[in-house]
Amino acid sequence: MPGVRSLRSGDPSSIGPYQLTGFLGEGGQGSVYLGLAPSGERVAVKLLHARFTEDERAVRRFLREADAARRVAEFCTARVLDVSESGGQPYIVGEYVDGPSLQHHVAADGPIGGQVLIRLAVATATALAAIHRAGVIHRDFKPGNVMLGPDGPRVIDFGIARALDVSQSISTSVVGTPAFMAPEQFLGDPHAASDVFAWAGTMVYAATGRGPFGFGALPVVMHRIMNGEPDLSGVPDSLRPLLWAALAKDHQRRPSAEQLLRDLIRSSGPAPLAPWQAGAPGQVGGAWTGPGPMGVVTAPGRRGRRGLLVTAGAAATAVVVGVTAWMVVRLNDSESGPSPTPTSVATGYGSALTSVVRPSTRKGGTIRLASAVGLDSTDPADMYMTQSWNMVRLYGRSLTMFKPAPGAAGTQIVPDLAEGLGEPGDGGKTWTYRLRQGVKFQDGTPITSADVKYAVLRSMDVSFAQGTNLFDLLLDLPAGYQGPYKSPQAGTDTAIETPDARTITFHLKKPLATFDHLVQLPETVPVPKAKDTRGTYRSGVVSSGPYQIESATEDVVKLIRNPNWDPATDPNRTALPDRFELTYGMETDQAARLITSGGAEVGSFVPDAEIPAILADPARKAQADAPVTTVRTLAINPQVPPFDKVECRRAVVRALDLNTVQASDRPLTDQVPTSLVPPAVPGRHYRDPALTPRGDAAAARADLVKCGQPNGFTATYMHRDLAGEAGAAQAVQAALAKVGIEIKLKSAQIADFHRLQGGNPAYLKKEGIGLIVKSWIFDWPDPYSFLPDQVDSRRILDEYSFNVSVRLPAVDALVDSATKELDPQVRAGLWAQVEKQVADQAVLVPLTWRRSLLLRGAKAADLHVSPVYGDYDLTTIGLAASS
Repeated sequence: MPGVRSLRSGDPSSIGPYQLTGFLGEGGQGSVYLGLAPSGERVAVKLLHARFTEDERAVRRFLREADAARRVAEFCTARVLDVSESGGQPYIVGEYVDGPSLQHHVAADGPIGGQVLIRLAVATATALAAIHRAGVIHRDFKPGNVMLGPDGPRVIDFGIARALDVSQSISTSVVGTPAFMAPEQFLGDPHAASDVFAWAGTMVYAATGRGPFGFGALPVVMHRIMNGEPDLSGVPDSLRPLLWAALAKDHQRRPSAEQLLRDLIRSSGPAPLAPWQAGAPGQVGGAWTGPGPMGVVTAPGRRGRRGLLVTAGAAATAVVVGVTAWMVVRLNDSESGPSPTPTSVATGYGSALTSVVRPSTRKGGTIRLASAVGLDSTDPADMYMTQSWNMVRLYGRSLTMFKPAPGAAGTQIVPDLAEGLGEPGDGGKTWTYRLRQGVKFQDGTPITSADVKYAVLRSMDVSFAQGTNLFDLLLDLPAGYQGPYKSPQAGTDTAIETPDARTITFHLKKPLATFDHLVQLPETVPVPKAKDTRGTYRSGVVSSGPYQIESATEDVVKLIRNPNWDPATDPNRTALPDRFELTYGMETDQAARLITSGGAEVGSFVPDAEIPAILADPARKAQADAPVTTVRTLAINPQVPPFDKVECRRAVVRALDLNTVQASDRPLTDQVPTSLVPPAVPGRHYRDPALTPRGDAAAARADLVKCGQPNGFTATYMHRDLAGEAGAAQAVQAALAKVGIEIKLKSAQIADFHRLQGGNPAYLKKEGIGLIVKSWIFDWPDPYSFLPDQVDSRRILDEYSFNVSVRLPAVDALVDSATKELDPQVRAGLWAQVEKQVADQAVLVPLTWRRSLLLRGAKAADLHVSPVYGDYDLTTIGLAASS
C-alpha cells in the first residue's frame, strides 16, 4: 500500500487487541499505525508519546477526556472506536479514511475553488456542529485534521488536544497548532468559538494555500493573530463575510458552528464532485491517483469507511507555548503602537491583567483586603459601587455572572445560579431561566425562583437608594409599583412569573438582547422573604454563595465558609480561603502601606500622588497592575457656533495632541486612546482617522477653511476643578492654539458641574460653552452599558445629563436596533456603526483611557484583575503556599 511503511524493529507489533500492520506517520502527539481490529476491520491507531504518560493522574484525565470524543455524532467526522491504554501508554483507535488530508491536497494540487470549496465548508461546519453538540471542543482544527475521503471530507482528532493537555498550567501554556489558533487560546482559555476561528483559517487555507495570518516563526504568527487583520484576498466573495466574522478577535463576536452551517446552506447550491471523490477526474475506481500523503488510500470500493489518520506531513506539531506578556498585553490594550517590553506572564507589572498570578489550588487561610474606597452596602439590593459588586459574589449568586478570568475571557457572561443563559422570547421581550438543581441557602433550605423574584422586587423600594434602577425601568410592572413593602397586593406576574420552583420568566416593556448581562447584577441574588429584615438585612444577608457573613459593620465585613454551599452546583468560584476580612474606607496611604508590608493581600486604587514612587521602585512595581477604569472624553457642542458646522468640530479633533493630553494627567499609567469605547469592552471598535496621537495641524487648518474660519476662532472649554482635568485642558488649549483656535478655560466645582453647568444643556448653550470634558465608565463591559447614555439624544436631560453634544436621529435609531438585536454578530456591527457616526460627526471624542494603579500583596495567589470591576477578582483569590 503506497505511503505505508513496514514495521521496523522498534515499532510495536500490537497495541491492546489491535494487530499493527504498518506505520503511517508521526506528529507532536504520537505515532500513528495502520492496524486490524479483532473484527478484521482496518483501523488507525494513535499511540501517544511516552512524555504524556509520566503522570498517572494525567493518564486518567486523558482517558476521560478522549472518551468524551466518542459521544460525537457521525456527521462528517471520523468516528472514535476505542480509547484505552496499554502498559500505561494511552492510545486512540479510529476509523480509517480513504484519502489525503486537506493540507496535502492543497500542497500537491493547489487551492480549491467554486462550489467544491462551498461543499468543503458545509461538510466541515457540519462536523464542527456535531462536535460542539456533544459538548466537545476540538482545540486543534486545521487542514491536517480534515481528511478528504471519497464520500466527502471528514474531521478527525476532535477533543484530542484537550485530552493531551494533561499536565500544563493553563495560565502559562496553550495546546494547539499556532497558525490556526484563536487569540484566546494563547491565553490558555479556549472555547467552542476557538474552533470556529480555526475553521475559518482552514477554509482560507483551502481557498488560497495560505493561512489568514500567514506562516512563519511562532512569535511572528502569534503577533499577527492577536493584533493584525486576516488576509482574505483570494477568498470567494460569497464566503468572505462569514469568514471575516468567524475570525473576529473577540470570541463572543463569532458565529457558532450551527450559525455557520445555517448561513452556508442558505447561500449554497448543488456542488460538483470534488477531485478527491469517487468518479471525479484524477480518481481511478475510488483510489486517489495524485501525489498522496504518508497514509494513503485503502483499496478501491471501500466507500464509507473513515479513518483516524495523522500523517507525518499532515500532522503539524501541536505545541505547548509559554506566552509572552507583550503579546497578551497587545491583545487587550490596543491594536496599534509599540509593543510593551516583554515580561513574564505570571509575575511582574501588569501581569494580572492578562494572566493568573501565582496559580494555586491551595485551600485555607485568611484573605485580608485594605481599601481606601468606602463600602455602600452588603445588601444586594442596595449597592452600586464596583467594589461592592465584586465582594457580594462571595456570599451571593446572581442568575448569571461574568466569568472569573483575566483579560478578554473575563468579559464573557456565563450561568451562575441559573443552569444556562436566558431563553429569549417575543423578540427579546421575555427571558426565561432555570435554576440549577440542588442550590441552597446557608441554612440548608432550597433556593427557589420565588426567592429570586422577591429579591428583584424588593430592590425597587425607595429605601434602597444606592442600587440601580434598571429593573424598575425595564420590567413590565404595574403603574406606581414601589416594591413588596409598599405595594404588597400588587400583581407582578406581568413583570416576573415563577411557574415552578426552578423557572423564572421576566417580561420587559421593550426588547433587550443583552438581558443576560442585566441579571448578573446583585438584584437577582435570592432573598428568602421570611428572613428579610429590611433595613437591617445588610448585617444578616442569607448566603447563597460559598461564604456567609460572620459580621458586618459600616466598613468591615468578615466572611466565613457557608457549610451548605455545594461546589458541584458552582463551576465558577474556587472558594480557596477559609475566611475573608474586608476593610473599606481606610486612609489611602494606610491601605497602600498594608499591601506593601504584607499586612493585606489586596487593596484598592493607589492615590495619584503615590504612583510615581511605586513605579520607580522595581519591587513595588512588580506587584502593581493598571487596568483601564475610565474614559475621559471631550464633548463638542453643536448648539454653540461655530461648532454647528461639522468641519469646525472636526478641526478641533484633528488638532488634538493626545500624547500631550495623556502626559499632562497621569503619564505613567494613562493610555492614548484609539477609539471611543475602551479595550475592556468586547467588540471591533471604530478608529476615527481624524484622531491621531500627535495631532495633524495641516489637516485641521484645511477643515477650518472648509467651515469658513480660515483664521481660527475663539471657544470656551469647561472642566471640573480637578488637577488632572486642568492639566489636560491646558494641553488641549496649547494644541488648538497652533491652528488658530483660541481656547478660554472655565472650571466648575465638582458639586455643581453635572447639575448646574457641565451637565446642563441650557446653561452650556446660554453661556456659549462649546467644549466640555466628561468622564465615563461602563457598569459592565458591553456597548449597551457604555454608549447609550453618552450618545442617545433622548437621554439628554435638563440637568444631570451625561450627553450634552450628540443629537443625531440616525444614532438614536441605531441604538434602538442594537439594543434589541439578538444576533451577537449583527449587534456588534450596529454598535460599531454608532461609534462611526458619532466620530464622523465629531461630537464626542476620547481624550485618554485612564488607568488606575492597583497593588497586590506578595502572599496573594491565583490572582487576576477582573475586566468587569477593574479590581482584583475576589472569587478566585487564594494564598500562596509559603504564607
